[in-house]
Amino acid sequence: MKIAVVGKGGVGKTLFAATISRLLGREGYTVIAVDADPNLNLGISLGLSWEEASKVKPISEMKELIRERVGTGYGALLRMNPSVEDIVGKYAIECPDNVRLLVMGTVRSGGSGCLCPENAFLRSLLSHLIMGRRDVLILDMAAGLEHLGRGTARGVDYMICIVEPTLKSVETANRIYRLAEQINIRCFSVVGNKVRSEDERDFIKNKVSSLNLSLLGLIPYDESVPEAEYQGVSLIDYNPKSTAVKAIEEIKNKIIRSIHLRDQL
Repeated sequence: MKIAVVGKGGVGKTLFAATISRLLGREGYTVIAVDADPNLNLGISLGLSWEEASKVKPISEMKELIRERVGTGYGALLRMNPSVEDIVGKYAIECPDNVRLLVMGTVRSGGSGCLCPENAFLRSLLSHLIMGRRDVLILDMAAGLEHLGRGTARGVDYMICIVEPTLKSVETANRIYRLAEQINIRCFSVVGNKVRSEDERDFIKNKVSSLNLSLLGLIPYDESVPEAEYQGVSLIDYNPKSTAVKAIEEIKNKIIRSIHLRDQL
């Protein structure tokens, strides 16, 4: 099961990725949660303390490792398929509920298609995580899909775009969907978050339907979310029976059922 979680900043993407990772881990799945978002907040949302999370060094900043595996790229040929099989074992951080965190980070210079060593290494690592491992994989990604290529994307079971009840957020989902189509993502769905009223519920449903997108579920606005953020703890630890956690659990169950049905066909 490979799930990529995308969306514009501030919509609750990291909260969703972390909570579904923990819920799947509690069911006995071995989960790798990958932080590929520039904000790098997944660790705290997974249950690490601020001190633990702040000590984690992103893979993209491990210059010596990347230089050793890929080369320098300055006047020399890059190894485009570097060895990455040992990265999870060496650099993933143990989190609660059978979840391991791998902080990829992002390439801060060059375009999305650059052939810099960091980008070559991250692309190879992501391809290995999606295509070469049997673990459940949850990717907390930026909206641009920089590290996903056509071949890698075929291994993603679900791309889930988190939206909030605003036109800008839904328009971002539509742009991401167009990008996902270009790299052959098989299953793209939308999850509405921070829903406060029936009007907001109807707004998301109608806008998503008008764009011919699939709506996987809705998460109500939950005061426990900002309270947990204020305390610097994960939502599922702060209030495991919160309405947001319950909604994400329902979405998780729906995903499991759909993947099992797809596997039986």
